[in-house]
Formats: sequence, C-alpha cells, structure tokens
Amino acid sequence: MEKRNLKRIIQDLETLLVELKSEVYSDKEAYVHPWYEQTGNSPKRIYSQDDDDGYTD
Repeated sequence: MEKRNLKRIIQDLETLLVELKSEVYSDKEAYVHPWYEQTGNSPKRIYSQDDDDGYTD
C-alpha cells in the first residue's frame, strides 16, 4: 500500500471515531445512573463529624 493511502485511511478512521464518540456521549441515559437524575445529586464524598483524628472539627 502506498503511504498516501494509509494516511487517508487513518484520517478517515479518526474522523469516524470522533463521530462515534459524539453519538455515544450525547446519549445521557447510556452513562448516567437514573438515581442521580431523580435526586439531582451527584456522588459526593461524605465527611463524618465524628472523626477522631485529634483535631477540632
């Protein structure tokens, strides 16, 4: 194969990958758990006020 053809194939594949990513990420239901949509909350780290690290809270 000619180098020119290979470069064209790579360019076409990269363009296709960008299009596929945009389709997948535009479908929010595919990667967001329904619980977060209902509560409107995102997972957060919970800090306990009862820690015993020696420092005042």
